[in-house]
Order: sequence, then C-alpha cells, then structure tokens
Amino acid sequence: MISSFSRGTLALGVVSSLVTLSACSSTHAPTQVGSGIYELTVTTERDACSPARNTGVMGQVAVVSSDDVLNIGLADGARVSLDQASGFHGAYDVPIATCAGASLHREWTVVGSTPGGFSLAYQEEWIGIAGCPGVAMPEAPNQDCRADLVLDYARMEACDAPCELRLAASGPTCSCS
Repeated sequence: MISSFSRGTLALGVVSSLVTLSACSSTHAPTQVGSGIYELTVTTERDACSPARNTGVMGQVAVVSSDDVLNIGLADGARVSLDQASGFHGAYDVPIATCAGASLHREWTVVGSTPGGFSLAYQEEWIGIAGCPGVAMPEAPNQDCRADLVLDYARMEACDAPCELRLAASGPTCSCS
C-alpha cells in the first residue's frame, strides 16, 4: 500500500499538512528497524531513464515500525507500507492519467538492516509512455525505461512510545507531549 503527499498525476491521496503517525517502542526482529526520524540517501545501481532519477541526500523522513509492518517515508513525500508476511516487499502499479495504457511500476524490498538504519532496493519501471507527448509529470522520462536504486535510511532520532512521529511542512518531528 502506498499513499502520497506528492503532486501531479501520481498523487494517490491528499492529506492535511500535519499527519500523526503512531509509534511503538518495539523493533522488528527480522529487520531491527525502530520508529524514528531517518536521513534518506538514494544511490543508483542502474538507471536507463532520461532524465536520470534523483540521487543523493534527500533529507529526513519518518519511519514507523509496529508489530510486523514498516511504514516508510519516501523521497517524493509518499509513504509505503511493507509487512513481514510479504518478506518486507511491496509492488504497486500507478496508471498515468495523461497517457492511456501507460503506467509506472514501483517495487520496494528491505535488503538489510542494523539498529542504526536499513536499506531498500527500489525499482521503477515506466511502461507505455514512449508515444505519449507531454506527460505532465516533471519526473517522467522521455521513453520507457527502468531504474534500480538503493534507498539508505540512517536513524537520526528514535521515537519510542508514548511519543508520536508528526509530519509537517517543515519535516518530521518526535512529539512526547
């Protein structure tokens, strides 16, 4: 499942400027990931898209770890939930409204973790956009392509219960009030 703060034709939902995410003090044994504020850095393994996918330090995002589910902030403001039953893997197809039959296939898989951070393998495949003039998305490539990226999350601040992670326009915070 994915929700999005992003703009444009990929927006899958609209949320207010302040969202509260429940946090818990337990961590996942298989992934060792705890709730908190993480610094996200994106690196390229392979990118056949033009323009190339954005890489580098993307800023701070909130990650919520509860029971056997990780709810993870992404660079574009979207969130993805990965659960233990799926091997902490998820896939989602996003139809591109301005281009009949075109879609963006996205996949995430937790590939490593420590108490201080974790990594996701991320795959993005643009399908059927080669003949679509003027796709109204700044991140859209100019032809069908695939990119394989690594999303590295380094924990900057733990946010254990009874505290809550809050998302605001200025970024995530841990509130213990």
